[in-house]
Amino acid sequence: MRKFTEGLVDPQLIVSSLNIKQGQTIIDAGCGTGYMAKIFSQAVSASGKVYAVDRDSYFIGKLADEIKGTNIEVIRGDITKLDQLPDHSADHLYVSTVIHSLPRNTLADFIQEAKRLLKFDAQLTIVEIEKKETPFGPAMENRYSPEDLIQRVSMVPMKTVKVGEYFYMQVFQNTSES
Repeated sequence: MRKFTEGLVDPQLIVSSLNIKQGQTIIDAGCGTGYMAKIFSQAVSASGKVYAVDRDSYFIGKLADEIKGTNIEVIRGDITKLDQLPDHSADHLYVSTVIHSLPRNTLADFIQEAKRLLKFDAQLTIVEIEKKETPFGPAMENRYSPEDLIQRVSMVPMKTVKVGEYFYMQVFQNTSES
């Protein structure tokens, strides 16, 4: 079983666009199989940390078996409430093809949690399917365009990068210290 975006997005383009450094901490929220968490793990090196978070116990259990002895820690949980992680502990919070599945009122909860988890000047990265007709994906009314995200995410928009035939990545900077 593979994560929906695996093989459909360019993980190396994602990593290079985020300017990830050794020793950083990354949260892969809604990690699924954890394929990006493993790539992030290499990017931050042994001196860094990756938290792979998903609510699906099957994915988390399988990933936990695969990553023993690495700098990845798996967490089964809700990405809108990650009490087990300390405030301002992450340099990057990455979420891929999850935002469209959140109820509209829950998106604000996720953004508040992201602000709590991210260090000052850290990045929130959202990968989503484009808001246009595609051969797969959620209903059009559940999709967000980059402009929609910019209006809804109360962080500074930094860049939009096309990361796959049907996918874009929107990067935001956290300028909140509270």
